[in-house]
Amino acid sequence: MTKQTLISSIYEAFKNVHLEDGIGLYEADCIDDYISPDDPVYISWKQRDERENWDKLLPLFLSDGFSERVHTGNWHFMDAKGKRFHLPCFLLVDVENKLKGENPLIIALIFEPVDLSFLNIFNTSQKQVISDFLEYKTEEFFEDNNDFDYDNYSKAKDVFLDYLKE
Repeated sequence: MTKQTLISSIYEAFKNVHLEDGIGLYEADCIDDYISPDDPVYISWKQRDERENWDKLLPLFLSDGFSERVHTGNWHFMDAKGKRFHLPCFLLVDVENKLKGENPLIIALIFEPVDLSFLNIFNTSQKQVISDFLEYKTEEFFEDNNDFDYDNYSKAKDVFLDYLKE
């Protein structure tokens, strides 16, 4: 699979995904900071969350400011809807090699495989894109002789494929 084909597949699989009532980046950051949901700061930050078009977030994900207030660690405080809404951004940024080993999906698959229930909300084409992404990155790291990332993504791919068999 080519890089462009993968990118197109990601856009296609997630084109109609909305955050709905899920937990977004800014709300997740408030949860991480133990801010109470009735606190004005929490309410203000939650209102900043994009809820309709995940692709509007790509400039933020691709910017250097992504790691300041909003970062990959926010993933751990999102619910399944939040993870599904933001995953295409994480995948696209990782395809561009800008996550530097901090793809939260990979971390979840490697270090938290006991609770992959958030993946139950993903449809068949979204799961296929995740599988294609893992295959693409594994091949990329193999060709680059990047043993560390190859091992991590390969393990993540194995965990994901095992999850799909269940």
